[in-house]
Amino acid sequence: MSVWNDFIYFFSFQDANITNVLFGTLLLGFTCGIVGVLVVLNKKALIVDAVSHSILPGICIGFMLSGIKSPVYLISGGMAAGALSVFLVDWISKKSRIKKDAAIAITLSVLFSVGVILLNIIQHSGNSNQSGLSDFLFGKAATIIRSDLYVFGVMCAIVLVIIPLFYQHFKIALFDSGFAKTIGLNEKLIQSLISGLIIISTAIGIQTVGIILMSALIITPASSAFFWTNNFKKSIIISGVFAAISSVLGVFVSYLSPDMPTGPWIIVMLSTIAILSSFFSKKGILTKRIKSIENSRKMISDNVLKAVYKLGEKQNKINEGRSIIEIKNFRPISSKELAKGLRILKGKGLIFEKGLKWTLSERGIVEAKRIIRIHRLWELYMEKFMQIPSDHVHESAESIEHIMTPELETELLQILGKPKSDPHQQKIPYED
Repeated sequence: MSVWNDFIYFFSFQDANITNVLFGTLLLGFTCGIVGVLVVLNKKALIVDAVSHSILPGICIGFMLSGIKSPVYLISGGMAAGALSVFLVDWISKKSRIKKDAAIAITLSVLFSVGVILLNIIQHSGNSNQSGLSDFLFGKAATIIRSDLYVFGVMCAIVLVIIPLFYQHFKIALFDSGFAKTIGLNEKLIQSLISGLIIISTAIGIQTVGIILMSALIITPASSAFFWTNNFKKSIIISGVFAAISSVLGVFVSYLSPDMPTGPWIIVMLSTIAILSSFFSKKGILTKRIKSIENSRKMISDNVLKAVYKLGEKQNKINEGRSIIEIKNFRPISSKELAKGLRILKGKGLIFEKGLKWTLSERGIVEAKRIIRIHRLWELYMEKFMQIPSDHVHESAESIEHIMTPELETELLQILGKPKSDPHQQKIPYED
């Protein structure tokens, strides 16, 4: 079958096993994604790793007590072990001189070692039901069945109820702990809730990606989301969507190539989204670089435009052309930057070349007036309202003139009352 036919069949939900795996990973991915935002903001990324590794002995004990591989017993045991790991980390760091990161490492290694020992005991016990129990180490989404979905659904519902219910509490505690204490917010309760959400999402997620990669399923989508927004609510939604999309893509790749493990492919997809986000989001490396280049071009062109206008203003001949030598003598600027600035301005139709001289167009005059007006208004504002001496205001105005919006300019005019001159007694140009 072609990839297109595989795609149609995969999303037709005709195969019960594919449907179970798809919806199971979708639920787990979305849940882990939204919990990840709380984890990253609360700086508990290492705790996720401790909990995920500590869950193994709980799963083994759950199996040993029940004798069957029931998701209820396994997840319950895993959650109990996860809760124990969180308690031990806090207890060790509070009762001893050991720091929290060292306490996490101790708890993780000890409980994981116990889990490996218990798993080895189970594998030599002769119990036929233990088959596939070792899949929790690296994850095996293909083993998700309908009964697993019910358990996952309940756990995911708990998470999706807790987060909206305590949304404001989380927001205050995570962003302003001082204010949280002032209003009497129970910080211990909030921390316990976040730890509980970590335990739940980790316990239900390890069947998909395994103990080793579980922290990546929680941390990576949240980290990616923060490249796109600073808004708490939006970051929760984006993180959940990123994790859900990665889960679907990971399952689809595994379906196309049955030899490919689902869990690692989900993490590969998440990592791809994270890398793309780090480059192409509004806070990404490439986006910042493009903005930096655009700002540099704007500053150069604005400075050249100002120089040409001021030359005309000085001689009271705004519409007269200016040679390169005149511009360079008036404002020290490299030949390269001047040529670049003139090229940008010409491309925008703000200046035109006639012979060997450059003349401002009507639009160029309007734009030059705007830049100089902002510069001189800001100098006046700094002198009047910020009590800064007139000989110290120029540098700040040189920067602000390139970034001030029309709205701020209007507000500045309202405050200053349309003055005629700046602190240096230079005329402030207004539109005719």
